[in-house]
Amino acid sequence: MDGWCSVEELTRWGFAHAPVLIANEAHSGLKRCIRTRQVGILMVRAAHEAGVRRLAMEALPWRRGDEPGPIRKVPAAGGGYLDQPDMRALMTTALDLGWTLWAYDAIIEAEPGHDPAEFLTMEFTNWREREQAQNLCRVLAAAPGERLLVWAGNGHAMKEPAEEWVPMGCHFPGLSGIDPFVVDQTVSVDFGDGTSHQVRELLDSLSDTLAAHDGTAGILCEQAPGWLACWPADAVIVSTNNALS
Repeated sequence: MDGWCSVEELTRWGFAHAPVLIANEAHSGLKRCIRTRQVGILMVRAAHEAGVRRLAMEALPWRRGDEPGPIRKVPAAGGGYLDQPDMRALMTTALDLGWTLWAYDAIIEAEPGHDPAEFLTMEFTNWREREQAQNLCRVLAAAPGERLLVWAGNGHAMKEPAEEWVPMGCHFPGLSGIDPFVVDQTVSVDFGDGTSHQVRELLDSLSDTLAAHDGTAGILCEQAPGWLACWPADAVIVSTNNALS
């Protein structure tokens, strides 16, 4: 693959080079960039053509019996991300294609008297990241040899630490023996602080390229221009649709 491409091309390339592809959505609280989930639907369809039949999602709750899946229907509404129509559309797309869904987030059970402030500590955050990576290994073990699309939130899949924070994407290769293909969608998202000068310059420089790809395009980081080449992922997706709602 050479240069900017469609989401579908990037997905197919990723699965041609790794059995696990991890992509993310962008959210802040219950606000989310709907575009990132719409891209997820395109990725599911392209992954289906590549023979993928399983989708692991950070947002999914674990089933009774402490098993990550398989989940064969959209969970009942219960609040949070899973109630949002764009997230339900993503899950429905996979299920309608005959896929199964799998949970992998850490199981968090607060004991009586637990201080909620502990959930905000870096120690807890890094524990959760390790648990996510270990749980993804359980998902892999449930169907050895099958390819897997993983749907994460924000920076959990990043392949390099950020100071004291060690994301799930740093733990997973060592635990699984697999170097996943990680696609980041957050690089151009406006998280509420306004679009930075750096991102505005990037979008201006890519105006013709993005227009040719209906506003959203991807590229391998090793081929990306400027600061994108140093992004802690294997590929990035850039778009003109970057708002949270």
